[in-house]
Amino acid sequence: MVSALRQELEQLRSSYVVMKPSARLAALRQRLAKAEAEGGATRLVAVVAAVEALARSLVVHAPQRSPATAPLRYQQVRSTGALPLVDETLRIYGGPPAAEFFGAEAWDRFELAQLYRDVVVHECTVPGHDKYPLLIQATERVLEGLVEVGGLLRVVS
Repeated sequence: MVSALRQELEQLRSSYVVMKPSARLAALRQRLAKAEAEGGATRLVAVVAAVEALARSLVVHAPQRSPATAPLRYQQVRSTGALPLVDETLRIYGGPPAAEFFGAEAWDRFELAQLYRDVVVHECTVPGHDKYPLLIQATERVLEGLVEVGGLLRVVS
């Protein structure tokens, strides 16, 4: 049973490694639609994870890079967090610094959103519900900014 679970995990990862950012975005939007009704901590975790996943995909499938090297690039950024992945995405795609691109307030709140997500996930806690709207809104701004900088607006709306 454990072996089958490990194999399925690797198959999931392998499928996401080769998935182009536009397809990854479609899958992320489906996941976020399900989490929208849940709100609070669950929504925050899902939205921050979506930013991380899309940024990772944009880095792995950056323009002028051979698709054949995607698995290698994925291994290089597999454990990288959302903030450095977003920074790298902006660098690769010719965007300005994050605070300038997203707005200083949104970027600061996104940084906090990642920290809150980490506390929710790693400490199994639930911060006050009044925190979530601002953090989620900022994270959604970063997600939509990644869609824009990655040129995915014309692919998926």
